[in-house]
Amino acid sequence: MITRRIAYAYYDPNWDKRIHGLPLLIRNEVEPLDYQSVMKNHLICPQCYESLIRVPSDPESSIMSNGRDALFRHFPDPDAPFCLLRSGSVTGKRYSNEEEAKKAVEDEELIVINGFLQEKPENAPREPHNGDEQPIDTYYESKDGPIVNVPVARHNGQTFKLPSKITSVQSLCSNFRKNYYREIFVVDESGHSLRYLFCDTLKDVNHINNEVEIPNFYFGQVSKIDKHINHSTIWIKLATPKNYADFRVRVPNKVAEPRGIVSGKAENRIVVFYASIDSVGTGYWTKELNWGEVALLPDKYKDFLLTDYERKLK
Repeated sequence: MITRRIAYAYYDPNWDKRIHGLPLLIRNEVEPLDYQSVMKNHLICPQCYESLIRVPSDPESSIMSNGRDALFRHFPDPDAPFCLLRSGSVTGKRYSNEEEAKKAVEDEELIVINGFLQEKPENAPREPHNGDEQPIDTYYESKDGPIVNVPVARHNGQTFKLPSKITSVQSLCSNFRKNYYREIFVVDESGHSLRYLFCDTLKDVNHINNEVEIPNFYFGQVSKIDKHINHSTIWIKLATPKNYADFRVRVPNKVAEPRGIVSGKAENRIVVFYASIDSVGTGYWTKELNWGEVALLPDKYKDFLLTDYERKLK
């Protein structure tokens, strides 16, 4: 069994799921310690859009009776719709029919990826940026992919034909909090699907203990960057005591430079990447990552990610 913490809720005093569509939801993000009495009965789960309660209900109290921090929780309801953020084992949301699944993709509640961009799009100029200046418009960071078979049907073994995107980690990071609770399917060239729940699968490289053949989403804080003739080596900060000697992310210079992953700018930033992990010497590294496989997390999301990750380790 897995116990989940809901890192934030949406607050909208006027939105009613029974009446209003998702486009009308005002997505004011509220964390448990930001709770005020006026928000009672107006907190909405960012994954299933059902109502949430804050425990304890007193906004002046930040600690529960068991000594743990205040949190958001779903109302007890045996007839509630499936939600990935309810306590319990994760099986993933399943859809009754293809139209329902397509609607989830159109609403960006379900993300279907048929690969990551290998080259920088020619029509995607990138001006120098840092922190909150990270571009939010990710139009050129994603393009339509083929129709693919995805195993999201309620009947075991059945798949639905769904539209996919060829996209980038940058696209996921630019709208990081929105995508944090999204279910992601990555479909490879053979048609095999890998399922991820972004908030659970995103792993700190400090917690890698072995080589990992199946690619996954990882993050780490940049310690330093060494630029070589054709590629750059990103050295990741490791906790003390270290589990291993070092961790390196390798990126071609034609990717690193326009992404802003350069010495003097990217130190202490969070780098997010999608890769398998190989051993090298007494440490680990990645293959050279292409345009869509690596990104710097906008600074405004850094504290959110690190705080929520630490909570889940407790």
